[in-house]
Amino acid sequence: MKQFLDSSDLLNTVVSESERNTETARAVASDLTEVQLNWKPAPEQWSIAQCLEHLAISTNGFDKYFQLALERARTKPSVASPPPYKPSMMGGWLAKYVAPASPRKLPAPKIFRPPAGSSIDKSLDLFVGAQTKFIDFVKRCAGIDYNKTRLRSPVTPLMRYSLADAFVITVLHGQRHLGQARRVREMPQFPRS
Repeated sequence: MKQFLDSSDLLNTVVSESERNTETARAVASDLTEVQLNWKPAPEQWSIAQCLEHLAISTNGFDKYFQLALERARTKPSVASPPPYKPSMMGGWLAKYVAPASPRKLPAPKIFRPPAGSSIDKSLDLFVGAQTKFIDFVKRCAGIDYNKTRLRSPVTPLMRYSLADAFVITVLHGQRHLGQARRVREMPQFPRS
């Protein structure tokens, strides 16, 4: 969270951290077989493929909310320089909750859950595609006040936060589940071939 709060250019920081998430995903998953990607440590735990698909589903779940927020923001005067990130109360709380360092486990909302029992094909491609779309969107937000631009959560209409919060949450959420995927791969019982 600190890297976002200290950033002089939030959009650039979000893009670079998102690109790092993409590289982390490639390092964790690119040389694995579909069997290895879909291996689960226990029936109730996620495989690497499920972690990647969950991130793709949740990132893509924001698409229409992002677009609507950007359309509204474009009707307002543009900003001359990037405003520093100021988390909203709800967005700041959620960002801390999904951050990799958070000890709390938050069950994935039903709309963002990957399939439980089936094999997931091309999970890395799904994740990279969602990341590419997300990065492109973030770049298109230059010139708007992303702290004042609000959107509602795709999970519940009662939860609202800023576009800036949504960017930070997306990156931190990615870091959290990529760490989970890495831990699955590092388990002694993980199939090596």
